[in-house]
Amino acid sequence: MEDSEILLLLNKRDETAVAALVERFGGLCRSVMGNILRDRRDVEECLNSVMMRLWSSIPPARPKDLTAYTAKAARNEALMRLRRNGAALEDSKLPLDEMELFLPASESAEDGIALRELIERFLKKQSEERRRIFILRYWFFEPVEAIAEKCGVSQSKVTSLLFRTRNSLRKYLESEGWFDE
Repeated sequence: MEDSEILLLLNKRDETAVAALVERFGGLCRSVMGNILRDRRDVEECLNSVMMRLWSSIPPARPKDLTAYTAKAARNEALMRLRRNGAALEDSKLPLDEMELFLPASESAEDGIALRELIERFLKKQSEERRRIFILRYWFFEPVEAIAEKCGVSQSKVTSLLFRTRNSLRKYLESEGWFDE
């Protein structure tokens, strides 16, 4: 079923929309959440929560890209579950630790939004390969091995590109006044 058809069902409050969502996006959600949670039971529970969240939010929300909207909902649900569980994944499994030294702490929601916009601008200036690798690692929490396979490059190239991109991001953010020198 196409996204437009699913959105139409959701807007009509037709319960078959949930089954269509699971059929169309269940694999994507499981993949995104699995990269964060690493526990199949948590992933399945989160999948139910994501579907309920989508059912509740559409309408009034009118996503232009249902795939991105669903992936974001899955990612956010998994991160909330991780925090609720108080789980601590080892560094290699949660790439946010890699970014900790490169991103300033934001003090407010407005700072967070401004920082996100700066990162988006920065990424638009990067090559397609760098942007894809960066997003796979830090948005979808893909392991380096999986990124290398998906992009058809070596693991060392992925690691190197991530390192250089983080450094470039840090310099870009410094030039935009995000760090006190």
